[in-house]
Amino acid sequence: MKLAALLLAASAFALSAIVVSACATIPENAGASMATIASPTLQETASLMVSIGQHGEDASASDVTDFSAQIDEQVAAAPNDPFVLKLAAQSRTTLAGYASGSAQRTALRRQALAEFDKAISFSKFDTASRIVKISGQDTEIDLKDIPDLRKQLAATLQAQ
Repeated sequence: MKLAALLLAASAFALSAIVVSACATIPENAGASMATIASPTLQETASLMVSIGQHGEDASASDVTDFSAQIDEQVAAAPNDPFVLKLAAQSRTTLAGYASGSAQRTALRRQALAEFDKAISFSKFDTASRIVKISGQDTEIDLKDIPDLRKQLAATLQAQ
């Protein structure tokens, strides 16, 4: 009996040591930092935005259409994510600047305006920012500037 009790105590001690060491390796703010990491769709949208900025200037009308279709795919994958919608709208706004035709430029800007409006409708006052990788660097994306971006785009559309 004494041997069984000794083995039970040793097992309990070993188990508690394993649990303590496992807890010691988990960061205190692991839950908080997980909330700020971008979803795969948001990361893909950010990467697409960078690609448009880097390669859009030399884009033909069909390239602009292709980029717009890629943005559509990202929005379709996360239609209620205000972060994806914001980056999609910014991407379309940039893309509109590269469009050669007035009709295509106007259509892209109107679509971007609708995405800004939708992003605003899904935004909450206390929505935490998200982190995406842009050019290998962690970049924080927030929603605070969406009304200003929308206002600038609306002014551009009116001036056309």
